[in-house]
Amino acid sequence: MKTITIRLPEYLIEELPEEESSIYEILKLGLKQLKIEKAIERYKKGGVSLAKVAELAGISIREMIPTAYAHGLEPKYDKSLVESKISPDRAINL
Repeated sequence: MKTITIRLPEYLIEELPEEESSIYEILKLGLKQLKIEKAIERYKKGGVSLAKVAELAGISIREMIPTAYAHGLEPKYDKSLVESKISPDRAINL
């Protein structure tokens, strides 16, 4: 494991738990959330699918869909596909 040193404002230091494992968990959760936020921003700009941004964020599409809704987004979809039958080969490429 690598050691890093960071400077934090006093108010954050006061909020941090003393246990190293808790600090590790805070960093892990924060990094995950940051990846999700960046992925959502990329989706808002367009040109990338929700499945791709889920992959970039390191979460499943099932987790990304409600996350997108929570950010006020509605996943884009092709209305013609809603009522049609889709072959497995075509589904892979969606």
